[in-house]
Amino acid sequence: MKANIRWIMFLLALVCVVQVASAAAGFDIKTETINPASGNLEPGQQVTARYVLTYELATIDNANDETFEFSTGLSNPAWDFTIYRDGVAIYPTKRTGYYPVLTEYEFNYGEDDTQLDIQLRGSVPSGASGKIEVIKIQHMQGDTVRDTHSVTRDVVSATQVGSSLSLQQQNLKTLKADMDEKAALGVDVSAVQAKYNAASQALTSAASASPSQASSYITAATKSMDEAKSLLDKAWAEKEVANTAATIESLDGMITYFVENRSMGADPQVVAIMTKRESAVQYYSQAKDALNAANYPLARSKSNDSRNKATEALTDANVLREKIGEGFNIDGNLLLYIGVGVVIVLIVVGLVFYRKKSGWDELG
Repeated sequence: MKANIRWIMFLLALVCVVQVASAAAGFDIKTETINPASGNLEPGQQVTARYVLTYELATIDNANDETFEFSTGLSNPAWDFTIYRDGVAIYPTKRTGYYPVLTEYEFNYGEDDTQLDIQLRGSVPSGASGKIEVIKIQHMQGDTVRDTHSVTRDVVSATQVGSSLSLQQQNLKTLKADMDEKAALGVDVSAVQAKYNAASQALTSAASASPSQASSYITAATKSMDEAKSLLDKAWAEKEVANTAATIESLDGMITYFVENRSMGADPQVVAIMTKRESAVQYYSQAKDALNAANYPLARSKSNDSRNKATEALTDANVLREKIGEGFNIDGNLLLYIGVGVVIVLIVVGLVFYRKKSGWDELG
C-alpha cells in the first residue's frame, strides 16, 4: 500500500514538472525593428521587419511537434531565418509566401543558448485599405498556441485622404462660424483661436503631403478641433454663468433699495420679488456646480433658468419702483435738501427782520 502511494506521489510530481516546463515554453523578443517605424502606410510602400527571439521549447523529448509559424499581409513577402547558437550562425534558410513555417527539427538545439533571427521584406498591396498585418509570429505545439506576437498598421490611400481632408476642412469652417457667433455674444474665444490656428495649419500641410503623412496631419487637425470645441463649450458656459451673476446682482440692488431705503421689507410685493430671487439663486448654484463638473450643457441650461427667474423678479421690481416713485431719500438728495433748508432759513430770517423793521418804523 505504501509503495502504491509513493508511485502516485511520484507520478503527480512528474506531472507538475511537465506542467512547469510547458508553462515556460514561449519566446522573448530581444530585437524588434519595423521600417517605417510608425504612422500609416500607403499602397505600394516598401516595408521591412526584423526580429531576434530567444525561445524555450514546451518539451525536451525531441517529439518534433513544435513549430514557429509566421504570416504577413504584405505583397511579395521574402523571409530570411537564421538560427544562432552561442552567437554563431548555424542554420540560415530563406522562405517565400504568406505563411512560412519552421519545424522543431530546424530550431531545436536542446539546452544550448539559441536565438532566432527573422527578417521580412514586402510591400503594401496596391488595393489595401484599413488595417494590414505586417507580421505575426506564433510558437505552436500541435494545435496549441504557446506564444504569439503580431503587428498591424493602418493603410490609407490618396482617395481616402482626399475625402477625409475635404470633410475636416468643412468641419474647420463650421468651427469658425461657431467661434464668430460666440464671440459676438461676448464669449472669450482666445484659447479656442489657438487650437483653431493649429488645426488650420495642419490641414494646410496635409493638402500637399503624401497620403501617409497627410493622414497624420489630418489626425492632428481633428484632435485640435475637438479640443477647440471643448474649450468653446466651456467658455460659452462660463459667459452664461457670468451673465446670470450680473442679473442677480442687479436684482439684489433693487431689493436693497426697497428694504433699506424704503423700509418695505415686509411688503407682500417685495416678499414676492425676494422669493423669486431665492429660486434664481438655487438655479445659479446648480449652474456653477455643473460648470465645475465640466457639464457645460447643463451649466448653460441651469444658468438660463436662473437668469429667466432673476429677470422676471427684476421686471417686477422695476414696475414696483415706478409705481411707488422715488419718495423721500435724504441720502440721495442731501444737497437739494440742504439748499432748500438754507432758502427756508433765509426766508424766515428775512420775515423776522422785515417785521422788526416795520415795528421800528411805526414807533419812529
